[in-house]
Order: sequence, then C-alpha cells, then structure tokens
Amino acid sequence: MLTGRLSDAEDDNMNAPLIPGSMRFEIDVLKTFIAVADTGSVKLASERVARSSAAVSMQMKKLENLVGAPVFQRAEGAMRLSAVGERLMPHAHRIVQANDTAIAEMQSRDIEGVVRVGICLENAETRMPEILAGFSKAHSGVTVEIVSGDAQDLAAMLTNDELDIAILTVGGGAPPEEGDRLLHEQPLVWATHRNGHRDKERPLRLAVASVGCPWRLAALDALKRAGIPYWIAYLSNVSESQLAAVRADLAVAALPLSRITNCNQPVCVNEDLPKLPYTQIVLRTSVNPGENAKALAAQVLSAFNRPA
Repeated sequence: MLTGRLSDAEDDNMNAPLIPGSMRFEIDVLKTFIAVADTGSVKLASERVARSSAAVSMQMKKLENLVGAPVFQRAEGAMRLSAVGERLMPHAHRIVQANDTAIAEMQSRDIEGVVRVGICLENAETRMPEILAGFSKAHSGVTVEIVSGDAQDLAAMLTNDELDIAILTVGGGAPPEEGDRLLHEQPLVWATHRNGHRDKERPLRLAVASVGCPWRLAALDALKRAGIPYWIAYLSNVSESQLAAVRADLAVAALPLSRITNCNQPVCVNEDLPKLPYTQIVLRTSVNPGENAKALAAQVLSAFNRPA
C-alpha cells in the first residue's frame, strides 16, 4: 500500500476554487469514487485502488470541491452515496468504461473468435456487465459467451476446458488456487431489518444460497462455532432475493458489506451476531488461455486497478 502525504502544491491544487467552465473529471479520481461506493469504506477502497487511505480521502475531497457538494454521507458506519453522488455515479461509470475501452482498443491487436466467460451468480450484479460491454466494443470481432452459475460448477468447467476465463467468489466449494488474480475483497456482514428482531430469534431464520456458496458456508460455520441454532427459511442463489427476505423482516442474511451499503433501507448491518470473514472475487483462466482470453483478462484487471 502506498504511504506518504501529498505535496503542498498538490494539496493547494485540490483546494483551489473552481473556475467556471474548467470542470474536468480525472479518471483516477472517478475510479476511487466508484471503489468507495462499491465497498462502503475508505479503507477498503484504498486497498482496491492501491493508494493510502489519506490519498483516497483527499481524492474524494477534490471531487467534492469540483462538484460543489458532498458525494458521500456516513450512515450505519459506512459510506453511502449522497443525492449528488447518486447523480454522478452513472456518469462516472460511463467515463471510466469509455477510458478503459479506448485503452484496450489501442493497446491490443485485432482479434476475433469466441471467448467463454463464467460469472458467479452473485458477481453478475457487480461491474462485470459493463466491463464485458466495454470489451465487446473494443473487440467487435469477438463473441463473448457468458455462462452463469455457482463457483464450484464454473471452476470444474475451467478444469474441463469448457470455459476460457471465470470471475469467481472463492471459498466453500471453490477453494482459491495458486494462479488466481485477486480482483476485490470486502467483509461479509449480517444484513437485518432495521426495526426487526429476527437476530434475537432462535433458531435464527436465514436467507442463503445453495450448498457450495462461500457466503453460506461462512455464515453456517460462524453460527455453529457460536452455538447459535439456525433454520434455512429462504433459499436463493441471487443476493437481491435474499435482501428481499431481509427487507420483509422474514430472515437475516450474510452478504458483502457493499450489498448492504448500496441497498435501500430498512436493511442495516447487525454487529451482535458472530463476526464473518472477508469474501474474495478472483479472476481465473484456463490452463492455456488464448489471445481472446488474455485480452479480456487484461481488461478485467485494468478495471479493478490490478496489474496485468
């Protein structure tokens, strides 16, 4: 992680008054803005963009000076988008995507054919759709074939050469492998209804995914170690469906922090239940990836600010 402080000149530049007509969004600042929104944390965002927490905070200060209003507000111990931040976010995604697409197109040679991509169901709700769309624009001669499923099945398809690349949530039925490239990690937390009392009920009513999901395994292990009896009341491989059960105060769910900070109230983080581990998203390729798979892997790594 980078350390140190900004120079006085850089600091003065961040606090300089905005000259009418001079508004310019910097790609690195927008990537950091997206990272803070995705993780709900300056610390986690700093790990994702490989900057110090102080540098991330200064970038957000610079962005707020640029737009003239706060882009985040702190709620339930996490960073949530303000009204201005909500308005800016879709533009930030489009600008960053256009930048990454242009770089990918300029740096790569013409390729064509098919690239087979596996995406865990829980990751289909992340930035992967826009990343894949950017790849298709940069490489119009390549057909992107997408397969969605659980990590265990996708890992087996990679081993059997039925996929070229996969974006996996590791753990549970899909343990990490030596060649995995870490894209993102964040803590799992317990999602509960703000005004509910399900967390006090025994057995604890859970909304989880099917067997093999690392989030499910982490939740059940934590409850078993704490001696808390549970009952699986709702079963869905889509995290939004699990959140729906929480919103209706029908169950609690173990989900990544960003799923809670970016969802609508009345869902909140419960800190009374047993602590949960971090969850990791990795990029994994087949044993002998072709040029198409290598090009897509490079674009995915770039989008997550990881070295190629």
